[in-house]
Amino acid sequence: MSEKLSALTDIPWHWEWVPGDVPGEGEDDPWAAHMAELFKEWTSEGLDAARQSWTEEVGGEFPITGDAVGHSVAAWLRERAAQLPAWSRLAWGAAFLEEGAPRWAPVPVVVEFHRPEAEDPNYLLELMGAGGVEGDARPPTVEYVTTLSGDGFRVFALGRTSDGAAYGRVGAALRLDIPQGGDRADVGVDVLLSTLVLDMGLMAVIGSGTEQLMQQIAEESVPKPDGGQARLGFHVPQGEVQS
Repeated sequence: MSEKLSALTDIPWHWEWVPGDVPGEGEDDPWAAHMAELFKEWTSEGLDAARQSWTEEVGGEFPITGDAVGHSVAAWLRERAAQLPAWSRLAWGAAFLEEGAPRWAPVPVVVEFHRPEAEDPNYLLELMGAGGVEGDARPPTVEYVTTLSGDGFRVFALGRTSDGAAYGRVGAALRLDIPQGGDRADVGVDVLLSTLVLDMGLMAVIGSGTEQLMQQIAEESVPKPDGGQARLGFHVPQGEVQS
C-alpha cells in the first residue's frame, strides 16, 4: 500500500509561467501558439477516441480540436494573470499519471514575491494559514521543504463550501537567499504560493506538485554559472542598501 501511495503522490509535473506581456492587436502571440501545440499533443489520443464515437453516434464534423483547446486555455490563464497585482505571477501545471498525457491540466497557482517582513521566516506559517482558517474542515497538514536557495513549507487543508462541496486549500512559502555576486549582499525574497483544487484525485497529488514548483522557483532564482541572469532575476535596485 505504501508503494502505491508513493507512486501516486510522486508523479511528474510540468510547470510553466503565464507571460505578463500581451501582444497588441493583430500581432502574433508565440505563447498562445506554444500552448496550442502543447495541448494538441496532449489531447490527440483522447480526441481521436472521442471523434470516432462522435462520428458513429451523431454524425457531422467533430467540433473540438487540440489546438483550439490550447488557445482556450491560454486565454483563460491570461485573463486570470491580468487580475493579479504587480508583485504576483501565475504559474500553471500539468500532472502526468501516464507518459505523454496529463491527467490534470491546467492547474493554476498564484505566486507572490515579497521582501521579508521579519528576519525570522516563521511568520509565514501564520500568513499561509498553517494553523487553520475559516472553512477548513480539519487541521491543516504542514510539510517542510528544502531547496538549493532556501527553506520553506507547504500547507494542505481540506475545506468545505457552504453547500458541503469539498475542496483542497494549498498554501506554501519559501524564503530565498539570492546571491548577487562580488561584495554585494544576498537578496532575501519571500515567495508565497496558493491554489484551491476541487478534484479529489488532484487533492492527493497537489502537495508534491506544489513542492516541485517550489524547487523550480528556487532553481530559476539562482544566477547562471556563466554569469548570466537567472530566469527569475531578483536584485537590489541601484542606490538601495540591502540590510
